[in-house]
Amino acid sequence: MDAVVAVEDHRFEQHFGIDLIAIGRAAWNNLTSLSLREGGSTITQQLAKNLYFTQEKSFIRKIAEMFMAFRLENSYTKDEILELYVNSIYFGDGYYCIYDASQGYFGKAPIDMTNYECTLLAGIPNAPSVYSLTANPKLAEQRQEYVVQRMVQYGYISENEAQNILQDQS
Repeated sequence: MDAVVAVEDHRFEQHFGIDLIAIGRAAWNNLTSLSLREGGSTITQQLAKNLYFTQEKSFIRKIAEMFMAFRLENSYTKDEILELYVNSIYFGDGYYCIYDASQGYFGKAPIDMTNYECTLLAGIPNAPSVYSLTANPKLAEQRQEYVVQRMVQYGYISENEAQNILQDQS
């Protein structure tokens, strides 16, 4: 779970459903690039979108998503939100939750995955068709390296632990 938080929403434990810093950064980057490239959604906002809304991009949906994120934060613990999130996201190859992805890709339950496998899966939801383990294993490994770097950056693991994870492909 730390890998998912590190790569998707490293301030997950500190915010109340929305991350004003991430929203500001995304707005600035979108304005300067004159496009809608970057989102500032938290894990809670993404969960709200997955549970209650379509994938259509609109300002109204984004506002509604923020209100639902507040409601989720008031109704569930952070652990429950994270569990709901990993069980509502797409991991590529037809796998729509962490259990299906761990069974499908590795033939085991999530609790039995190695750190290598966990960090590999954590990178997929960003772009499932791009990072699919069957379609693009090399790109998936590159994304995994990014996930592990973020885990080091945000203090979830040490540099030594990161190297051990990336070397342990068993």
